[in-house]
Amino acid sequence: MKKTLWRKRLVSMLMVAALIVSILVYTNFTIKAEINEANVVVTKVDIPPRTEITKEMLEVITVPTQGIPTNAVRNMKDVVGKWTVAGYGTPANSFIYDNKIIPKSEMPDAGVLSLKENEVAFPLLVDLETSLGNSIIPNSEVDLYFRSLIETGSQSKKAVYGKLASQVRVLSVKDADASNVFDPEGYQKGVIQENTNEKKNALAKIYIFAIPVELNELVNKAKLLGDVVPIATGQANNEEVTEQSDVITFINESSFEKETNQNEGEE
Repeated sequence: MKKTLWRKRLVSMLMVAALIVSILVYTNFTIKAEINEANVVVTKVDIPPRTEITKEMLEVITVPTQGIPTNAVRNMKDVVGKWTVAGYGTPANSFIYDNKIIPKSEMPDAGVLSLKENEVAFPLLVDLETSLGNSIIPNSEVDLYFRSLIETGSQSKKAVYGKLASQVRVLSVKDADASNVFDPEGYQKGVIQENTNEKKNALAKIYIFAIPVELNELVNKAKLLGDVVPIATGQANNEEVTEQSDVITFINESSFEKETNQNEGEE
């Protein structure tokens, strides 16, 4: 008799426990369904403007969907490696908004940010001829040549032409409005003219090259004395330009510092 009573009590207790668990599961499911939680990316540290975002700066948390702004980034891979825009930093424990981060290639100074150690940026104005009809694109390599006409006597001139540097990397190509002519994949961007349906390609107006620090003075002197023009060779050529070349000798002898030394020697 007692065994039967204990069995009934045990069954009752199990039924009550199952009922409680069912209520808890149902309540939890109902609350989650109403809250509708979702993952979102937030910052762990302050991120200043114009800063590359790394994985260590971020974490993913789960919050109610109603509390997530529509333009907040929800996936870590959509933000790691991008940069905060100029003039807008992100404090710690904050959402990251997709309109406040951009790829490195879209930064106004993306070319300068791509400089390697011991490199400086060298700007050069170009036209349709010297840009080879917009055929020189970022991340390609060209040779830099110097050309000039010098007076050798009465109504007589002599052409000076020769290589300054080999395999110089093109950082960026800008149009007259300082906008990038090419997209990150190297395709030419188009500009829609106002009040027309005609599409006109942007033309290269200025190149920015990465040159070794030791060539910076020479190339800038050359730009003052004549024209520096990019020449696309279509093949890798690591030939070095020697200091004894006629072009480099002409540039050095025509510089102010060289003339000053010569005058001091004469005195």
